[in-house]
Amino acid sequence: MYITKILTDFLTLSQSLSNSTILLTDTEKVILCLFDKENNKMQKKNNDYLNKTISDSLKKILDLYNSDINTVDYMNTTMDSIVPLVVNDDVSNYRSQIILPITHDCSVEGLLIFITDDREYLPSNLKFAKTTKHFVELFSSKRYL
Repeated sequence: MYITKILTDFLTLSQSLSNSTILLTDTEKVILCLFDKENNKMQKKNNDYLNKTISDSLKKILDLYNSDINTVDYMNTTMDSIVPLVVNDDVSNYRSQIILPITHDCSVEGLLIFITDDREYLPSNLKFAKTTKHFVELFSSKRYL
């Protein structure tokens, strides 16, 4: 997966429209973090995410996506099932997550994660997250290097 200027610009715009923090990972660490500047709790976490090793929970999700790439579309979580995102993550800072696989050539190369402290975020923003995922896959390909 490639971090291109087009991808960064697109995700910056997506973040402002989604009112959530957006993380992009490869299979080992967080490679891009765009946070909601108006949400102090999430802003504080920005430095805690970038270049940090992803949690064992996310590695299990990557394995799940890899084992059944055609049937698993996304995973959303709420207060009762929050997934730690990085090693030693403080999950008290958010209430909702959408976790989507980023694939290239039929293999999972990372995850696109939307996080927020708004419990009602998921139902109304899932379509937006899936659309963003499609463009992340496109803009992180060799075609845009």
